Amino acid sequence: MELQATPFASSFFVAFLFLLLQHHFQQLEACKVKVNKHIYVSSNGNGSFQSIQAAIDSIPDGNSQWVRIHVKKGVYREKVSIPKSKEYIMLEGEGSDQTRIEWGDYANDGQHTTASSATFSCYASNFMARDISFKNSFNGILSSMSQAVAALVAGDKSAFYRCSFVGIQDTLCDLTGRHYYQDCYIEGALDFIFGQGQSIFERCTISTVSGVEGIGYITAQGRDSKDDWSGFVFKSCNITGSSQTYLGRAWRPYARVILYDTYMTDIITPLGWDAWQFNGWDTSFVEAKCRGAGAKRRGRVQWMKTLSGKALRHYTSLRYINRDKWIQAQPA
Repeated sequence: MELQATPFASSFFVAFLFLLLQHHFQQLEACKVKVNKHIYVSSNGNGSFQSIQAAIDSIPDGNSQWVRIHVKKGVYREKVSIPKSKEYIMLEGEGSDQTRIEWGDYANDGQHTTASSATFSCYASNFMARDISFKNSFNGILSSMSQAVAALVAGDKSAFYRCSFVGIQDTLCDLTGRHYYQDCYIEGALDFIFGQGQSIFERCTISTVSGVEGIGYITAQGRDSKDDWSGFVFKSCNITGSSQTYLGRAWRPYARVILYDTYMTDIITPLGWDAWQFNGWDTSFVEAKCRGAGAKRRGRVQWMKTLSGKALRHYTSLRYINRDKWIQAQPA
């Protein structure tokens, strides 16, 4: 029997196709986030500014359009801070091995706190950085180690791509807000990823270095209640280095750290986790589908958690930090 399309069926198909194409083009348009202004920084004077901080200072308070600050290769020895009033900044280098921001302040010197020791700090929301390195160069001997932050991130909706964070103690202060780190390198020895952020680290390399007596700690997460959404999620990462370490310890009583599909070398101490001064049963330290000599579960603390498949999918999906699609609303 030959089938013939009725006028109603043809009209319905055309309307459906129109709506489908309209939705598709709306999505494409949403991805075309425009950069309103370009600023160039070069240490040799071949740019708009010679310092990164001067470039940031030139952006008006209350800015609501994306501004791209392109930093040419070189070592920029300066402290850089983005205040809460300067949103929508993209900080772009020419490769994390080519463009570096370095300074060497540290806490307990009579002049600085942990927060003010940061080489780079961002208190503004809607921030992104790519292809640049943040380093705290303080390398005090074992008897005088102190908190020395390379980067402090305290704004909401912040993303880092192909960046490096280098220090020894408290390298990356992931303080508050929702953050995304992709293909980054993070180096340290003691509590070198810490804070109360709600963050995903994807395809990052976490590397330990010598710098403290005894066994080090990678994370110190600060979730302080059962209702706190914060947590660190490491997805498809690589944990390596030269010194033995715990995966983390609880900075606050309900600390949450999830390692998923992550490779660990034999630098991980068998216990894996430390509750510090808290009750380990209140923490949420999770390892799922991890590999490598350091991922062996034998000897781990008894209070390490196991998540259901549904819960694991929730935390390892971008939706954990990106329900309002802020990542898609940043420049490509």
